Amino acid sequence: MQTVRKGRVSLVESATDEIRGQIVNGTWPVGSRIPPESALSEALGVSRASVREAVRSLVHSGLLEPRQGDGTFVISDDDSAVALRRRLERAELSHVTQVRQGLDVVAARQAAKHRTDAQLAGIEAALDRRRAALARHDSEAFTAADADFHVLVAEASANPVLADIYRSLSAALREELRRAACLDTADADSTDPHSRLTDAIRAQDPQAAVDAAVLLLAGHVRDLALPLDD
Repeated sequence: MQTVRKGRVSLVESATDEIRGQIVNGTWPVGSRIPPESALSEALGVSRASVREAVRSLVHSGLLEPRQGDGTFVISDDDSAVALRRRLERAELSHVTQVRQGLDVVAARQAAKHRTDAQLAGIEAALDRRRAALARHDSEAFTAADADFHVLVAEASANPVLADIYRSLSAALREELRRAACLDTADADSTDPHSRLTDAIRAQDPQAAVDAAVLLLAGHVRDLALPLDD
């Protein structure tokens, strides 16, 4: 009985590793639907029960998500990023803001140095979406555009580690923006720190980018009623 159990666990682990490998190597990219249970069973040469357990394990780890009536979809291709995201979702907003005090400055400086024209266009588009949501007083769209803006700045930094951390930080960042009621204090004109940061990145001026990032974060700290440095 024990031998059978070991064999079964080995088959499940093997199936889990195979499915994870297909996700990581991009065969099933984020957003795609994985093949149905029967097809996976045939392709992997294991029982449907083993496939079911393997998929359940990957759902638990945060790589897959079942959607009733639609199938199972890839929602992440990195176990460590999932773990970090879950940790950040449990974090206090004051701690997230303290982390941002360091990350934002580095992201701004590096984005001003290394951004491509395509990345600048993405940052400008996010800023435009933020302004449009502000004009409509659309809180959800404003929060989404604001969070996207910061992630895009990090992605323009040419530092993949920083970009990965900021993508993982995105959910916590959105909650921070909601809590800070940024829509109520935001400004759409050229004095807005987001506009100033975009201008600095466009001009490839690292010091101006840092100054704008510091000013921007000081506004978040004020709106959240948090100490700037504890």
